[in-house]
Amino acid sequence: MLTMEQCIRETPERICEIMDRQEELFQNVTKPDYTRIIISGSGSSYHAGTAAKLFMTKYTGLPVEVLYPFQVEDYIFTEPKTTLFIGVSQSGTSLSAYRAMKQAKAAGCRLASMSGKEDKGVILNEVADDVLTVYCGEEGDLQPKTKGMICTIVNLMLLALNWGFVHKKVDEKVYTQALEDLKATADNMLRIVDQADQWIAQNGDRLAKSRDIRVIGTKDVYGIVLEGSLKLVETLRIPVSGYEFEEFIHGVYNAVNEDSTIILLDTGVEERVPTMKKVLSEWAENVIICGKNAEGEKDFYVPDAGRPDYYTLEYILWIFMICEKVSARKGINIQTTKDTSFHGKLGSKILR
Repeated sequence: MLTMEQCIRETPERICEIMDRQEELFQNVTKPDYTRIIISGSGSSYHAGTAAKLFMTKYTGLPVEVLYPFQVEDYIFTEPKTTLFIGVSQSGTSLSAYRAMKQAKAAGCRLASMSGKEDKGVILNEVADDVLTVYCGEEGDLQPKTKGMICTIVNLMLLALNWGFVHKKVDEKVYTQALEDLKATADNMLRIVDQADQWIAQNGDRLAKSRDIRVIGTKDVYGIVLEGSLKLVETLRIPVSGYEFEEFIHGVYNAVNEDSTIILLDTGVEERVPTMKKVLSEWAENVIICGKNAEGEKDFYVPDAGRPDYYTLEYILWIFMICEKVSARKGINIQTTKDTSFHGKLGSKILR
């Protein structure tokens, strides 16, 4: 089984594979003239939908909603016949996503499934009209998902881009440029991973001593604010929370103290990030900018490919590498879980 870092480093190759297979993968699902797209999943699946949402809206011109499965229980489908409902589960075994898909099917929606598995254990595929496999390769069931999460974002983005092209929401020039930008982003990813590795070698001990972490980012990377928070909880096993920049301002800052580590994801769209760092540094020693305004020795400058549509795929890499490297410094085996039968006891997944 690949380690978490090996999965991270394999991600660009998998993105290229998805791009090579996109025409065949999306040829049927892109035919109907939808008026709405709904994505539903839990955990990283929900975060992937949130991360892809702005891109999907841009290239389809359609309203795109991302719902947790429990939110589907009381959801009113106003245009079910022209709604594409996408159930997402990396393992394909999520019972909550399965139930949400069945509710959407009963309402009359067209259903698509996205899973990183192709075998018969993918219950989401049983109710799907379109099986949109995420070709990310194997990733251990207990291991926190990295390439699977990023590749799910890419799958959602390419679905939107292809639908937009088929229905003339984008012309050939825009379509081609978007694909070229994605390829350039994939080609640049290992550069970020290598520099993240170097940064962690110098700063990892400080993070290993963190007692709580807050991740803050703007709306363009909100999906990975959520995902980064989840992965840090899973691997470092300390309290971690994530907030959109404006939401953090509304009261959360009151909980910052000398024990807090603050991560500011900065893609350059929010000019107040340096000010935020300055203010928070009055109360917390470890305030780290990841992105454009990285200046201090604690900060990490992201050498992105300069394609804003895909920043979300690049800015998460530094956090994923922290999860792998800093957990090891803390002596945590991320291939283990507190209870291997947890999902069986709670009835949340089909056990393989």
